[in-house]
Amino acid sequence: MAESARVQGARAKAEAVLNMGLFSVFGEYEKKLLNQYDILFLDGAYGSGTYHSDKVRLRMEDFMSYNINPGKGFSGNTFDPLKMQLEDCNIKGISLATDEKGEPFYQQAVTFMKDNLGTEVLNKLLKDSDKAKEQEEAQKLYEESDENNGKQMEELKRQEEDRMEQERQEAENNSGEEELELPAEPEEVPEPVENPLKIIKKIKEMGVLALVLKDPDALSQKALNIAEIPSGRELEEGNLPIIKKHDGLSGDVLFQEYLLDHFPDMTSKKKEGALDYQIEYILCGKESDQENLKGVVNRLLLLREGSNFLYALSNQEMQTQAGALAAAIVGVLAVPGLVTVTKMALLLAWAYGESLLDVRTLLSGGRIALEKTAATWKLSLENLGKIAEILQEDGSSDQKGLTYREYLRMLLFTGKKAQYPMRGLDLIEANLRMEDSTKYFRTDACIEQIKADTKWQVNPLFMRVSGAFLGIGEETIKFEAEGVFSY
Repeated sequence: MAESARVQGARAKAEAVLNMGLFSVFGEYEKKLLNQYDILFLDGAYGSGTYHSDKVRLRMEDFMSYNINPGKGFSGNTFDPLKMQLEDCNIKGISLATDEKGEPFYQQAVTFMKDNLGTEVLNKLLKDSDKAKEQEEAQKLYEESDENNGKQMEELKRQEEDRMEQERQEAENNSGEEELELPAEPEEVPEPVENPLKIIKKIKEMGVLALVLKDPDALSQKALNIAEIPSGRELEEGNLPIIKKHDGLSGDVLFQEYLLDHFPDMTSKKKEGALDYQIEYILCGKESDQENLKGVVNRLLLLREGSNFLYALSNQEMQTQAGALAAAIVGVLAVPGLVTVTKMALLLAWAYGESLLDVRTLLSGGRIALEKTAATWKLSLENLGKIAEILQEDGSSDQKGLTYREYLRMLLFTGKKAQYPMRGLDLIEANLRMEDSTKYFRTDACIEQIKADTKWQVNPLFMRVSGAFLGIGEETIKFEAEGVFSY
């Protein structure tokens, strides 16, 4: 009876000792991850840069030894009626920060934001995501209109060339038969009209950053080595299923807000990391700050072009101005539809020019409203051909509108969300590696969950006396205990 109770007590203690060992191991989380990024992970490499489960196992065994043997570390004798012995300890499974494309990181980040943001803020972010979708639709309309109008313009030019070639051949055929009476020249020849479409075409061939930045020479020169970061190298892999508490639109919105809260962008004052334009990296995933900024600027231009084009289509005065200029550019060319196509090309180019001014204002720290009005539209049609000179002037900012960072939020809403967690881990690793105490840090050594099992033995204590009288040999009692712990 007493021996049975002792064994049951040993089993209970074994489970408790294992759980305390796991808890103690996870208590040694990487503090910089918590302090800088509000996430909890155990560095399974313990600062060495080389992960192996034996390092974790030995650490856990050391923690457990103090609870297995209460007298460890103390002088003198202590009484332990259980006298348990740990035969074996194994790490059966782990999950790492980089597993399933950064899912553990995503889950922790969303949990943190959910615990720290109110419901009202989340609802506002969800509404912002709806606005981002509307802007994306406007952007698609602009791209489709630009492509279709370009094709129509090329076709009409081809028709005009065919017509002129036909007239030339007819003139050659008739030249020997009789002299044709030439039409009288008009008394006044109208002055040629400046065609801003030619200038816009040249502008689009220029480097976009030089157009929208006040000081292109001040651009960051920082870059990552893609082959060395988590997204570009072969990673350690865990074998435990990831606990997924958050997913869907609300989870994505909260994770994107986490990224904006924890990583700087081009307009941020803090520039101490491996890259200066880190939100831009999360959006584009290129090696250098300049490549990432260029990618974001091009996406911002498209976003603004869509919105500006919709406004231009809805503004009757702008339509009239574009139509009049198109008629003047086309002149007396007898090609059906050419005026209409040229008018559309002017509206598209006008929206592009206005968007260049918008992006320049945003990068300078100003605000731009999502939807333009007559009061906030800056570029006149007559100045469209002078856009390069106008861009050199200081851009005026809307009193109400979104900042560059708020536009980045919209780009995050409409970007490739599945890539964000790993790109975030790329930055976390690269940033921590800049510090001496974590210069070997690897995110694929960061443990989020451990499953361990242990084998124990207990030698008989009360059975010894009765066994001696009854001739029963001592038989060691063996059992196992299993535990799981996660942040």
